[in-house]
Amino acid sequence: MTIRSENHWAGVLVILVALIGAVPLVSCSSHTTSNVAVGEVWETDGAETLEKDYIIKDKPLAKQIQVTDVKARYMGDFLEGLAVVQNRRKYTVDFEYRFEWYDEKGYPVESNVVHWTPDLLYGRESKWIKALCPKPKAKGFKVMIRRPNPVEK
Repeated sequence: MTIRSENHWAGVLVILVALIGAVPLVSCSSHTTSNVAVGEVWETDGAETLEKDYIIKDKPLAKQIQVTDVKARYMGDFLEGLAVVQNRRKYTVDFEYRFEWYDEKGYPVESNVVHWTPDLLYGRESKWIKALCPKPKAKGFKVMIRRPNPVEK
């Protein structure tokens, strides 16, 4: 037999209200939106082709840094994703990037590496950013680029 007092339910209600009230605070906290370049390998007629897509979410960042090309290749059974990024400005631009990997069905490939890699581009510079999928048989990836997001204390 469980005995619950009215005070118990009042405590639960207070916790629920506190959680619901915290949701807007969490969603409004400072975070940066990333621009995304997607590469997916398809096999057609015995040959592999790379389908590319670019998704711009941060238009001011896209005015500074542009993804000009996306490539992929296999290193044994491991997919390597590459993207060419170009600084469209005369001054140095800091950014961070991260790769996410997908299997042949479009599901994420689990990885222990989930950090953003800091980098910079000098004025008008272009460079390759690349990563190797930590598990074999990946068929696609996306590389996300965002403004630096400093760790807050």
